[in-house]
Amino acid sequence: MSDRLTAYLRAQAEDGALSISHFMKTALSHPEFGYYSQNQAIGADGDFITAPEISQLFGEMLAGLLTHIWHLSGTPDACLFEAGAGRGTLLSDMDRSYQQLAPELSRSGWYLLEASAAMQARQKAALPNKHLTHIQDASQLPPRALFGVANEFFDALGVNQAIYKEGKWHHRTIGWEDSRFTFKTGATLSEKEQHIISAPKTAQDGDIIEHSPDGFNIMHQLSTHIAQYGGALLICDYGKSDNLGDTLQAVQKHEAVEFFSDIGGSDLTHWVDFTALGRVAQEAGARLVGPQPQGICLRQLGIEARANQLRNAEEPVANRALLAALERLLSPAQMGQAFKIALLIPQGDGTPPGFYSEETKA
Repeated sequence: MSDRLTAYLRAQAEDGALSISHFMKTALSHPEFGYYSQNQAIGADGDFITAPEISQLFGEMLAGLLTHIWHLSGTPDACLFEAGAGRGTLLSDMDRSYQQLAPELSRSGWYLLEASAAMQARQKAALPNKHLTHIQDASQLPPRALFGVANEFFDALGVNQAIYKEGKWHHRTIGWEDSRFTFKTGATLSEKEQHIISAPKTAQDGDIIEHSPDGFNIMHQLSTHIAQYGGALLICDYGKSDNLGDTLQAVQKHEAVEFFSDIGGSDLTHWVDFTALGRVAQEAGARLVGPQPQGICLRQLGIEARANQLRNAEEPVANRALLAALERLLSPAQMGQAFKIALLIPQGDGTPPGFYSEETKA
């Protein structure tokens, strides 16, 4: 735990009214002692592993789908995009695929929404021969069709919570008590606040709902951009279809830990509310297709056929590793069900590959 980070947050939490989203954003992204500034978070030696770190197949499937949509859109002048590109692994895999599938698209240039200077440096190292433009806000995107991905991005943007007590919804906040951070019950929500976060009219004491203000703001910006200029954005994350329940989690060395146990030293996330993201997209004039469970989506995009192409009878060890990676990406017991994939596109009709229902597919 960073003593400086703890002291910084404690000064803001002593009145018991520090929002959870602000706490998470600071703990993760403070430029001096935030989690992403100090830790090698991603990978087998880090705290968590993402789908691109498991296999190149993940990035290849996403790039293939976006290339398909680019062609259907009439090969417009475009910009490539990633939100929260981490170490640049997905960036590299998708760029390599674009070079093979659509050389013109691969020359469009990458725009990366990334606040961490440490991560920016890793991304530049991953693609030393590419021109990468780092932006701090989605409004800085050029006025062109956007084709991109946000993989495990929205879950880390922070979330606020409300808790139902004695017949009313209250802000759930963070305070400092007995020499430690703790959750507190704050002021009641106004009717306007309840409407904004889609608070249920009926609930039981102790029920919790969540709302991600930063996530919704960024989703609105991206949706507005795609509604105006066209394109497609794949959103890949663990999530669900409502805002009910306490989904806050802290992870360290691939294990869940107590939320306040190591501020600045553990990854803090929440489960993404895809239904709410869909509402934001619709309000901005765009459309969110899905979400589809990751395993089903990747299967429909042809990941198993591509894996067979990569198999080599003379390399049994590599083949076993490939099959293990495929199982991890697709199995409902691993990433295949909890992780979802959704597609942000302009309004219209039709269902893209990867998002057919099982009934339609049959």
